[in-house]
Amino acid sequence: MAHSPKTTSWMLILLLLAVLIIPTVLYLRTPRPCQEPITYRLGKVDERFDLTREEFGTAVNMAAAMWGKPVSRDLFREDPQGNIEVNLVYDYRQEATDRLKSLNIKIDRSKNSCEELKARLDSLKMEYEQKNAALGGDLTVYHSRTNAFNKEAESWNRSGGVSENVHSRLMKEKSELNNLRDHLHGRQEEMKRLMETINSLVVVINEVASNYNLDLVDHQNIGQAIGREFCEGNYENKKGRQSITIFQFDNDYRLVRVLAHEFGHALGLDHSQNEDAVMYRLIKSNTLELASDDVATLKNRCKIQ
Repeated sequence: MAHSPKTTSWMLILLLLAVLIIPTVLYLRTPRPCQEPITYRLGKVDERFDLTREEFGTAVNMAAAMWGKPVSRDLFREDPQGNIEVNLVYDYRQEATDRLKSLNIKIDRSKNSCEELKARLDSLKMEYEQKNAALGGDLTVYHSRTNAFNKEAESWNRSGGVSENVHSRLMKEKSELNNLRDHLHGRQEEMKRLMETINSLVVVINEVASNYNLDLVDHQNIGQAIGREFCEGNYENKKGRQSITIFQFDNDYRLVRVLAHEFGHALGLDHSQNEDAVMYRLIKSNTLELASDDVATLKNRCKIQ
């Protein structure tokens, strides 16, 4: 069936309008960066951080608000059904930091502190080796005396009894062996604590060393901590499920700073080359404000002049 020239013209016009209108509608319906607040919710909060859920929530809210302040709008909003789950997970990283703090070992994560910690590590390794060798020798003596005591006591029991003098000597030996056993057990616990301190030093040293591309240290008892990337926090978007997980922090200011860094990644921001920026790959400041570089990158991302 043939169409009239007038009908054909109208069809062409409608087709042209469709070509122009459909992309425009799709563009208008597609969420633009920063147009709507990104929602978040609290997830796991490990009690070993000695931080209440409310205190962690306050830190999270402060970090989220840092990004909205320079553009005068809420870029994040807390919601019980929020898209981003924010977690506080205690593992070997915070455990290492807490142990060194309890021993008054200063950690400032600078190159100089790395060298100081390495010197402390070498000293503790030497101390461990010396004490471990001495403990090994004393354990050998203890086991030898214990075996001799057990054999003599068994022999006297088979013979039908012991004299008062022999009984008194055996009881004295038994008492000394019990005291020696308790003493050796205490030294074993001391060695265990010393090894845990050495392991904690290795974890923190390798964290600092990896940040500055320095040589890593190794230790036979460090286990899986060696070779794993040390990071204070992490943002992840896996199959549409978003999460922010904090593993370690030194103080409340640093906690907020680490959270703000991960919220930046949630906004789609990459690492900055400016060492003062929140989005710099290392946390080198406790300031709770965005640097000018952060603000410029944010405005570019949000298409704000």
